[in-house]
Amino acid sequence: MNGINLRYSQGRSLVELMISMTIGLIISLAVTSLFVNNSKTYKVFDDKSVMEENGRMALNMIAYHVRMAHTAPTKNTSNQAESGGGVSTYDTALFGDAIFGCSGGFLSPVAVPAACNPATTGPDSLLIRYVVDIDNANAAAASLAAPTDCLGQMVPSGPENFTVENRYYIASNPATNQRELYCAGNGGVPLGAPLQAGRPIMENVVDMKIIYGYDPNYTKSVNSFYSAVDLASPTVPEPNEALRYPLPLDPSDKDSKWSRVISAKICMVMRSGNDGLTPKPMTYTNCSGSVVTATDKRLYSTFSTVVGIRGRLPGRTL
Repeated sequence: MNGINLRYSQGRSLVELMISMTIGLIISLAVTSLFVNNSKTYKVFDDKSVMEENGRMALNMIAYHVRMAHTAPTKNTSNQAESGGGVSTYDTALFGDAIFGCSGGFLSPVAVPAACNPATTGPDSLLIRYVVDIDNANAAAASLAAPTDCLGQMVPSGPENFTVENRYYIASNPATNQRELYCAGNGGVPLGAPLQAGRPIMENVVDMKIIYGYDPNYTKSVNSFYSAVDLASPTVPEPNEALRYPLPLDPSDKDSKWSRVISAKICMVMRSGNDGLTPKPMTYTNCSGSVVTATDKRLYSTFSTVVGIRGRLPGRTL
């Protein structure tokens, strides 16, 4: 029997074993660190993408209804050339202001009539009204044949076709304890009755501010932009009735300031759904133009757009 050659059966030394283990540990730490950093980077970009998508979607939802404000069935008059093909039959005395806002939010988002919160430091709120028929509005279903509000609820028929009222505001969701964009509509209730409770339509909306393009001289161009609380102030001039055309038959039939609002600049502050995405609290510029430092480590971004009320702009086609 041949003996074992001990020259080729010797094991590794302790030093060699420790060196190999150290190298393996370094490689494992590097791979783990790369994975963690990539995961964090992915989460940051994913949250940023969702935040930007939600911001654009929230603005688009409100902008759609702002453009619809003051819409009603049209009629042909001697002012067709001036109005772009007909004039709206929207009657403010019958339906209420087509657009109305509150600096600091509604006192109650569902009360009729709408009233503003005396405190003007919170997020703004917005009310939009218009009149539609079944042929030019979102219908709940073909079999139901009724237009819907911002929550998909069927609106009641009124004196003329269907009157739609939507109210947008920011509120804290009791389920998440986070601020979200809410909407309350007049669907499912009789005309003139308090609205049903609003529901959230977009999450992680921190703030909303709106200023309104005001046309007191009937030029169909913005004279200046004012907040809702400014429009309620006597320092903002009333519409110049001497420039109104055609002049009303009844001298007491005067336009309100809200009836001369022809556009709105809507601004929202959005934030990411997840916390801990930044190494320190982020600084951002809010809707008032002030630089703000966040109280958490979420991502923040400000979105804004200017929307014209189609039925009040020059060359309009209603």
